[in-house]
Amino acid sequence: MLKKIFRVALKIILILILVIIVSALIYASPMIWNRLSIYPKLEKERKELHAKFKKPTDHIKQTDYKGVLHAHSYWSHDSRGVIKEILPAAKKAKLDFLFLSDHARSKLDTFPRGYKGVYDGLIIEPGTESSTGLMISPMNKVVLDWNLPEDQLIKKVVDSGGLVLYVHTEKPHRWANSDYQAMEIYNIHTDLLDNNDGMVPLVLNAAINGKEYGHWAMREIYDEQTVIMARWDSINKTQRIVGMAASDAHNNQNIRARYNKDGMVEWIGPNADLLATVKPGWKEKLLLSEPDEVGWAYKFEVDTYFLSFNFVNTHVFCDNFSNVNIKDNLVAGHVFIAFENLADAKGFQYFSVDDQNEVNAIMGDSISVRSVHKLKAVSPFPVQFKLVKDGEVIDKIDDVYSYEFDSKNKKGNYRIEARLKFGEEYIPWIYTNPIYIANQP
Repeated sequence: MLKKIFRVALKIILILILVIIVSALIYASPMIWNRLSIYPKLEKERKELHAKFKKPTDHIKQTDYKGVLHAHSYWSHDSRGVIKEILPAAKKAKLDFLFLSDHARSKLDTFPRGYKGVYDGLIIEPGTESSTGLMISPMNKVVLDWNLPEDQLIKKVVDSGGLVLYVHTEKPHRWANSDYQAMEIYNIHTDLLDNNDGMVPLVLNAAINGKEYGHWAMREIYDEQTVIMARWDSINKTQRIVGMAASDAHNNQNIRARYNKDGMVEWIGPNADLLATVKPGWKEKLLLSEPDEVGWAYKFEVDTYFLSFNFVNTHVFCDNFSNVNIKDNLVAGHVFIAFENLADAKGFQYFSVDDQNEVNAIMGDSISVRSVHKLKAVSPFPVQFKLVKDGEVIDKIDDVYSYEFDSKNKKGNYRIEARLKFGEEYIPWIYTNPIYIANQP
């Protein structure tokens, strides 16, 4: 009798195990299909696109510097990132600058703090992110007083030569404030929040595909931020606000472990939270290896600095390479944003010319309607160019390296969108800031 019960119980257990395995395979089938079919095809198309590279003529005299705005380090409560992790990722992503936005630890926020300076050719500028959606880079020695009313604080920072950005622009802000200088028109975390399927499919997809196709797994979160773009276009009808991109990098959607000095093992989970501190046991012997140079003996990483740094960048045209010059030209709007994991955007330019074909304005500039003969753009890869005037698409051309539009006697704010073709779809690659054509003396 006992043998019969045992055999029945064993069958039930085996059936349950089989059901679990089949259910897991069915649930993971889209991710597996990504690995076997979708991502290899996209990667092949990306390599074919890169083979079409043509270096454009340099029409804009200033140098294009590529960087990241809005990123976090160990100074934030939700990151453990240190320079030994940040710098290699930034160099691999070919960044020139990194403006940090670490959370304040006190209502009296003293600068400089954290990382500041030039690290192996990378400019790092400290900044702070408030719970109300401000990113402030003071650019000098100062104590920010977060007890001040927001408008008063913004004006004080700007008047002192600092930088004030509106971040997480999916949320309400004081849009009519006359002192803030720029706003996010794309933020990775904002994009993640509108994902209706939750985090589990994204994490599972990253686990299955991250090592070989991490950049494509990361793009699963992408949606065009049409509401934010419409708001930006609307704001620019009455005031000039620069559009920039945010990686919002934390390097914190991971599970990691390291040995403490006392021999205990510290397990760190998502959002850099401490999961447990334990004596090494069987799971530590099974999972942990020799610590890397930062000290991590185990890492399961979904959100790495490199994937964030390489996902979307802000390009700034500058006269020289310094933190102040980058800030000044960012405020001037000499900026475009690019989804760099699709293709390197260095060489892309957007400008206006006079009737002698001489450049007389670049993105972010204001110019008299009488001075502009044509608007022009050039790309290192064939793209679909869209010309957007005051928020409306007024012209489009597909699969070309250059574009021009006769804007003579046509006032308005003109910006460019450039899209790369993958399969039958044009995917957003670049958004420029506008050239403002107006009645001027």
